[in-house]
Amino acid sequence: MGAEPLLSVDGVAIGYPGPGGRVPAVAGADLTVGHGETVMLIGRSGCGKSTVLKAVAGFLTPSAGRISFHGAEVEGPAPDRAVVFQELDQLFPWRTVLGNVAYALRATGTPRDEARARATAQLELMGLGHALDRHPHQLSGGMKQRVAIARAFALEPRMLLMDEPFGALDAQTRGRLQAELAGLARRTRVSILFVTHSIDEAVLLGDRVVVLGGRPSSVVETLDVAGLDSPDTEGFTAARRRLRALLSDDREEAGRAVLD
Repeated sequence: MGAEPLLSVDGVAIGYPGPGGRVPAVAGADLTVGHGETVMLIGRSGCGKSTVLKAVAGFLTPSAGRISFHGAEVEGPAPDRAVVFQELDQLFPWRTVLGNVAYALRATGTPRDEARARATAQLELMGLGHALDRHPHQLSGGMKQRVAIARAFALEPRMLLMDEPFGALDAQTRGRLQAELAGLARRTRVSILFVTHSIDEAVLLGDRVVVLGGRPSSVVETLDVAGLDSPDTEGFTAARRRLRALLSDDREEAGRAVLD
């Protein structure tokens, strides 16, 4: 990893309009993602994980703090930060598998023939060479997510932003796609910011795990989990135990706030 992080989130606060005024969702979030690093963002439901990711993507503007990417302040979406969402139906239903991936490249100015060639190569790398002419309704949930990931990688982004992309899949498909993503990340050295609610997924895929907690949320701890890629090891078990404790403490704190 380079000396300077690729992504810096410094003191970021984000809120949403509510009936009585602006409702704070995230307060004072601080995190970094280095070049070629995978950082997992975890926390209880509603803690603002996806909110932070959307701000990094440029879909939301923080009310305070600063988000900088590759040395420049984030001012909106850009193809150097590709996003993969949880929803299985994020593909254009009227386009083929090849058409969905090639369209993303065409939208960034890639010539037609080059777009089709790059899209085909990426889909074949993802094991989808046999499905180039299929439409989304002809695909399983796992295949749809594989197409979405192929589309993101085809853009050759500096960073991949993933919002619980495997959350709606069965355990077997989820495990297979986790392994494929880890392999692609190693080969391409792309940086990844990955939102998850799964402790095991966070430890398995991440180099570091950033834990959000509180109301409004902030970063409560960051764990180094690099190399912990086997659930049977002592280090993996210790990291899992620590994350469970942090998430349990957050739930108890929320309960005390309600009682107060």
